[in-house]
Amino acid sequence: MAKFSSEEIESQYNLIKMLLAEPEKYKDAIIAIKKDIAYMPIELKKKLEEEDIFL
Repeated sequence: MAKFSSEEIESQYNLIKMLLAEPEKYKDAIIAIKKDIAYMPIELKKKLEEEDIFL
């Protein structure tokens, strides 16, 4: 499994937060992220859990 930089993790985290801010507008993107969650970096999963953000 590849290692991800903190900047990559932060960028992905910010993108997910932005999408979740307007779930009706970004419904398709949110569904795609849910399907790919198994491949999400562990660091990003932990960061989302810390913020109580669940997909």
